Amino acid sequence: MKAVLYVLTHTRYVTITGVLLAILYFRSFHLIYFTCGAIFTTIEAKILKRIIKQPRPDSNRLRNKTTYGMPSSHSQAISFFATYFQQVALCLSPKCMLGIPPNVFALLLDLFSFSVIWSRVYLGHHTKSQVFVGTALGITSALGWFRLWQTYFQMQ
Repeated sequence: MKAVLYVLTHTRYVTITGVLLAILYFRSFHLIYFTCGAIFTTIEAKILKRIIKQPRPDSNRLRNKTTYGMPSSHSQAISFFATYFQQVALCLSPKCMLGIPPNVFALLLDLFSFSVIWSRVYLGHHTKSQVFVGTALGITSALGWFRLWQTYFQMQ
């Protein structure tokens, strides 16, 4: 269980590495566009944290520096990631995504994102409301970003 929680704590690095490798391998404008959206939603979370200034749970007070918890940027980023790729799988790749049926791929993304979100509360980094707001913002941002892709960039 400790190994799983360690990986979930460091999902930022796993996700960044995976996306960069995918961009280098596929050389896809859509992946670059997605990455810009992920960066945008992460910056949005950081700005909102500085505006809202809601403290993290008491269990997270071991750090020497003050950081805020609302919204959870991990929850926002992973929800953006999962929701955006679910939209790609279900709308743009109706047959298969990486050899996996789209509905199964979407379920796997849900399970992965839920485990990251759950770990933020379990490890004491955030409250339930902080991860809920982060998740809602991530989903909303992803749906909007994907809609922009479909409207302005997708080749017909």
